[in-house]
Amino acid sequence: MLTFTRSHDILQQPEWSNVRALYKSSGYTDDDLTKPIIAVVNSFNTICPGHFNLRELAQHVREGIRAAGGTPVEFGTIAACDGMAMGHEGMRYILPTRELIAGDIEMMMQAHRLDGMVLLGSCDKIVPGMLMAAVRLDVPAILVNGGPTLPGTLRRDNPYGGEHIDHSIIQQSLGTLQAGQMTKEEYLWLEDNTCPTIGSCAMLGTANTMCCLAEAMGMALPGSAAIPAVYSRRMAVAYESGKAIVELVRRGLTARKIITRAALHNAIKVNSAIGGSTNAVLHLLAIAYEAGVDLSLDEFGRISSEVPHIAPLMPGGPYDLVDFYEAGGTPAVMKELAGLLDLDCPTVTGKSIRENIADVAVRDRNVIRGLERPVHPVGGIAVLKGNLAPRGAITKPAAIPQEAWSFRGPAVVFDSEQEALQGISGGSVKPGDIIVIRYEGPKGGPGMPEMYKPMKLLVGMGLGSKVCLVTDGRFSGSNNGCFVGHVSPEAAEGGPIAAVAAGDIIRVDIEKRTIEVETADFAERCRQPVTPLRKAVRGYLSVYARLVSSADRGAIIENH
Repeated sequence: MLTFTRSHDILQQPEWSNVRALYKSSGYTDDDLTKPIIAVVNSFNTICPGHFNLRELAQHVREGIRAAGGTPVEFGTIAACDGMAMGHEGMRYILPTRELIAGDIEMMMQAHRLDGMVLLGSCDKIVPGMLMAAVRLDVPAILVNGGPTLPGTLRRDNPYGGEHIDHSIIQQSLGTLQAGQMTKEEYLWLEDNTCPTIGSCAMLGTANTMCCLAEAMGMALPGSAAIPAVYSRRMAVAYESGKAIVELVRRGLTARKIITRAALHNAIKVNSAIGGSTNAVLHLLAIAYEAGVDLSLDEFGRISSEVPHIAPLMPGGPYDLVDFYEAGGTPAVMKELAGLLDLDCPTVTGKSIRENIADVAVRDRNVIRGLERPVHPVGGIAVLKGNLAPRGAITKPAAIPQEAWSFRGPAVVFDSEQEALQGISGGSVKPGDIIVIRYEGPKGGPGMPEMYKPMKLLVGMGLGSKVCLVTDGRFSGSNNGCFVGHVSPEAAEGGPIAAVAAGDIIRVDIEKRTIEVETADFAERCRQPVTPLRKAVRGYLSVYARLVSSADRGAIIENH
């Protein structure tokens, strides 16, 4: 039975000879047009270091497709670098690129009726945007990531506790420099030594988290997520993925048959075990929406409380992604979690998870621990609720010193990230304070920027566990210290965070999963009408701000 009907339906002679002629103008042959037409969706560019090697990998993917009897065609999509957008206006554009990428791929795949796709992407919003497109289209798809960079080596005390670092330490060290605890020479040395190669970050930020979770959901070849960008194995995986997609098309194994509720639950459990990025919550909610799965924030809270944190990866521990790869990577974590996972979920190998991990073993028990010896007894993500966040807020216990898991203090309120940066640098914040940064949510930002820079400054100044930062914005996967993000509803929607006043007493309790304003008149203030602060924006951000949903729903743009 013919399983690649999408392209076949517009390539039959004689009625579709006009389409065939256009293919032939680019060198495709009659033989090529009898085979499955496979898209190589390439987010290569020379700006984002995590995507610098994708042009080379695309060639290996195309060769694999040819070897398996398919015909490769290639098109590009955007890929912005979160790291380069941190701390300035550019960060407002980063999360919105996720929706653009999903829509971009949808348009190209539907316009040309392509049969399947290999998704080449590495970084924070690119991987989830690609997976959203895969389940929206429900075509056979497989992800090939570019791989993490090799880490740098620090020549002074390492705040992560190990030998290695990556570029995320630079912003943190700016606070150390400003506090007079580092020389300018030592600081500038980091610029030349923290990123020795291309690749996604060396720590478990959002990029590497999402690549690991794509693998956990069955959408990438086993063991592929953590292979360093400069290793030859990376090219072999690209070739094998090219071969695998042709078989997926022939079998009719589409993305929605792989990304099911059970697969999404597996991903949440793996994220909990590795101490993954808080941004994974947004992205898995968005992928679930496109897959037609009704996934809630409460499920993240419940599952994360049941699965301990067993892999102490930077910034939640001393180990980097090369250490993780050498210890066995995502398959080894899944082997440790076998009793908690749905092992019958299908994957892009054509086999179940059970079959994929049958012969897997952990190779370094310091990097991937057993369930009986966790780093933390609760998982890497916690969902907090209370009168400040009735629909929920997110934090990352794996990145927070345990002494800061219960925090009570007076609010210092800022209506933007830039206000907060000025206040922090100007000495407006003291130990014991709870910093509230609002109007930085999906609508209010707009774009829900990461409060990466304020948090890094605080950590570098020695305040990471002595203050708590609460926001309706997001955080980077590289952030550590005491923080709570994704407060919902956001200030721009008139959420309770808009009613917080300077000096209000706020209590954050990670153990109890609560976030409460204790000031007596807070409930009354919340009932008063609030005129939301709206920033004047034009272009795509203006459209995005009108259409985007709240963070507790994944900051999605509804399309069905």
